[in-house]
Amino acid sequence: MKTAARVFLLGLLAPLVAMGCERKVTNEVTEIVSPDVSFYVGSDACQACHPSLHASFMKTGHPFKLNDADDVQDPNYYPFSTVQNPPDLAWSEIDLVIGGFWWKARYIRADGRIYTGPNRQYNLRPDNLAPPEFVKYETDTPGTKDYDCGRCHTTGYKAQGNQDGKPGLIGTWASNGIQCEACHGPGGVHANSPYDVRMVIDRSNELCGKCHVRGAVNTIPAQGGFIRHHEQWNEMFTTKHSGIQCVTCHDPHIGLHPSNPDRDMAIRLQCENCHMKETKSFENSSILHYDAGITCEDCHMPKASKSAVAIGTYEADVATHLWRINTDANAEMFTPDGKFANGYLTLNFACSRCHPAKTLGELSSDAANVHE
Repeated sequence: MKTAARVFLLGLLAPLVAMGCERKVTNEVTEIVSPDVSFYVGSDACQACHPSLHASFMKTGHPFKLNDADDVQDPNYYPFSTVQNPPDLAWSEIDLVIGGFWWKARYIRADGRIYTGPNRQYNLRPDNLAPPEFVKYETDTPGTKDYDCGRCHTTGYKAQGNQDGKPGLIGTWASNGIQCEACHGPGGVHANSPYDVRMVIDRSNELCGKCHVRGAVNTIPAQGGFIRHHEQWNEMFTTKHSGIQCVTCHDPHIGLHPSNPDRDMAIRLQCENCHMKETKSFENSSILHYDAGITCEDCHMPKASKSAVAIGTYEADVATHLWRINTDANAEMFTPDGKFANGYLTLNFACSRCHPAKTLGELSSDAANVHE
């Protein structure tokens, strides 16, 4: 290495040493430690070296899948919402809160069991079409059920045992919520030696699909006229996009909550980046959707999935990842028993929301001209 280059490199390293972030310069390849060797340290340990990523990640819904009730009572706990206790339950009767970041919240009592019955689910309305409200959860009569959702609501989950010795909490875990280590693996060894040990970076759809799935991946469970929630991998698996990584389009560290000021940066790749021909034909169509500000997502990713609230007959509160629209006026969105979606969108979900006065036959005829 030339002398000038050495001086330049030392100049870059000096500020790191001064800040206490000393790095060993070596030709050795850093190693990836097996999760079996490392241990969990929590997201705060990540924050020390990755403050911007951590701050952005804390505006996503992942860390808030399961929360201590004491934390939830702080009005500044959630970045974009607050959660109330049910009218007939004091906070002292609630130990944990499921969710509460965006769509809904449910409540767990001291023995680890979820409250069911009237007023046991708190529906949030970030669309501002209606105020938040309490609705029933599962039954019309009060009761409880075991909390067996830890696999997708916690970090470092193991199916054995009961968290904190509470009989209703099935399994044990290192941290509530989906924290950094849920996707990157336990970070203890990396935190102790960050420049010698790399964290796991898994960009596979299967990683996201461990939680964003319901039942068999080649089916799309449905209920009440909508696709059930957290089934993005089921939906995507049936489409031509199944070969594209989720993180090609999504930045997992930036949240899509409507109130997030960084929301626009959460999508890394727009439809038009790949579908250039379709975009051009859409712009030039005699049906003036483009000029009216209609986007690809409005038609190809309607809210055909339901987490908490159905806004209308053909609109719920979660965008679908099916994309393909079957323009046959007689196409059925769901199987005859209503338990599964058929792997495509029908015209009533894609079009009727904005064109309620038109028949499916008329919409089918018009659809041929959307991409002229």
